[in-house]
Amino acid sequence: MRGDVAATVRKRQGGPRGLILLAALAAWPLPTAAQQAPPDNPLTPAPPHQVHVIPREGRAETAPIPPEKIIEGFTAHSDEYLRAHTMYGFKRSVRVQLFSPGGEKGPEAHQESEVFLADNGRRYERSTQEGGQRFLDTKTGSVDMQKSAQVPLFPLTANQMQYYDLKYMGSQPLDELTTYIFQVKPKKLLQDYRLFNGIVYVDDQDLAIVKLYGAWKSLADEVADNSAERGVPFSVYEMYYENVGGKYWFPTYIRSDAYVHTKEGDVQYRLTVRMTDFKVVPPVAAPGGAAAESGRASPAAPAANPQKPEANGPTKPRG
Repeated sequence: MRGDVAATVRKRQGGPRGLILLAALAAWPLPTAAQQAPPDNPLTPAPPHQVHVIPREGRAETAPIPPEKIIEGFTAHSDEYLRAHTMYGFKRSVRVQLFSPGGEKGPEAHQESEVFLADNGRRYERSTQEGGQRFLDTKTGSVDMQKSAQVPLFPLTANQMQYYDLKYMGSQPLDELTTYIFQVKPKKLLQDYRLFNGIVYVDDQDLAIVKLYGAWKSLADEVADNSAERGVPFSVYEMYYENVGGKYWFPTYIRSDAYVHTKEGDVQYRLTVRMTDFKVVPPVAAPGGAAAESGRASPAAPAANPQKPEANGPTKPRG
């Protein structure tokens, strides 16, 4: 990675390793992706002029171990990490920013929240920020931040593999790790559920997914106009995982860039989600009428992981 790109480093640790998180992410190759927006703040610099490169079809190198064994390994770990994740509380920061066709920074909305486990066995998310906004209202429509951040954190668990075809594409360095790359494609799109279509990076030692890059699509998305008016302009997401507690790889950073066409040109939306301070804490009393005094509380699996724990199936299309 180029030396002029700002990065936050998470180095390997003894035993299970941490992951270096590069805040400079490769841009999705859309027609306007070459127009780079200025850095919005030191923590989320604009992506460099790069795209993801994986080996060409039919020319992938031979895996050092059978690809089926790699898939079996990261699938089992995804099941384990999903179960463990439901026992952790954490802080979540969601930001949606807008950039004009000329690259000028426009309005933004920002939410800070806390995800916690209640004594009824469910997880809740409550706002910890005064005056936090759920919607970003712009000339092109209204963007729902909560819906925008709702993507499955562990999309390739054992009971989801029936929906996908995977192909080993080779190995590639990722920060200080060496990763196996798999192309993931739905066997067929479904009408009522979104499925992942993209690539995943699997650590060669832990056999855990440490990064994914791609889109969630349904048949409804194939005919729908990808515009801000539907509340979620984002479809392509990049997600980084970090070692938590010395044994679990949890998602800690999500980013997506979307472009909405207007008569003035293409408006860029940027979504960044950060999850920090993972802790296993005793369950607290389920929010009731008094919970409103300390902020909004929304039941069910939190927006950071909208999959139903009992089914863990594909996510339903966002409205």
